[in-house]
Amino acid sequence: MGTQKILVMGDNHGDVESLKRVVSETEGELFDFVIHVGDLTNAYFDGLEAGVEQLCNVEPYLATLEDRTNGGLLYIYGNRDHTRGPDSRYVYEEHELSVGTRISPEGTTTVGDQRFTQEPESVVEDDILVTHGEYVPMLDHFSGRAYFSGHEHTGRYKGRCLNSAFLYRTDDHGSDPLIGGYFIVTVEDEPPFEVDFRNLDRLKKIFCTQHHSRGVLFAPDFHDCQFCYDGELQFLQEMASSAYYGLTQGNDREEVTDEELIQYAVGLFDNPPHGFEQLFTQYVDQLGNSPLDPLQRNENGRFVSPYR
Repeated sequence: MGTQKILVMGDNHGDVESLKRVVSETEGELFDFVIHVGDLTNAYFDGLEAGVEQLCNVEPYLATLEDRTNGGLLYIYGNRDHTRGPDSRYVYEEHELSVGTRISPEGTTTVGDQRFTQEPESVVEDDILVTHGEYVPMLDHFSGRAYFSGHEHTGRYKGRCLNSAFLYRTDDHGSDPLIGGYFIVTVEDEPPFEVDFRNLDRLKKIFCTQHHSRGVLFAPDFHDCQFCYDGELQFLQEMASSAYYGLTQGNDREEVTDEELIQYAVGLFDNPPHGFEQLFTQYVDQLGNSPLDPLQRNENGRFVSPYR
């Protein structure tokens, strides 16, 4: 497949200024692809009419960026690209972008010689996976060419996986609005790939000595590591989800015992953090007692995914 230079961005939530900045800062650069990982609009909070207007407003900037590519602009829609309520509608039902190629929600989309997909289970060796939300098990189990996601508003780079944080964070959840950043990724046939982090205003790169095994983070400049910020629970939930995926993916198996989950999670580290096995064992003892847990216990007391 060779080397590819890809501009990765997402989550501008209808904001035009952040896209203007991307266009201005990348003038004179040439990319193989530009990828937008979703939430082009803020229709979820602002309504369908406003969302359609936002989509129309960002279109010229996306067109300019596409003109700077050999392969084109590819995009998906995110959770804010539709309205709320039982009659929820996507903005593309009223106005579809006239530029770029939308990656199909099902199966694969091929542009030139490159295949793209939104389905983790569809990925083969040279595919690029693009999802809006971050599918955590891919951080440890991704076998394709590259995986790009967004939605979390905390970016992350690990292996061949990159979450692009945000171009613009709105104030809909009571926080101050922020302009974030974007990434230029150079993908080679052999990992790892090179990540050029471009901060537009309020993002910073974070390397946490305690949680470095979960990747390099990109967060608002007043944050520390997301696991330190949110507590150990998120870290343990992530390891449980990834271990379960590794034990069950690609076979007919759904049940996992406590010991299997613990040993697999420990084995995901080249050098497990000090005290991790004991801490994770304590977590597993209580796992499955809350409907918010990433795994549930079945009638045999073994772990199963609530989504299967």
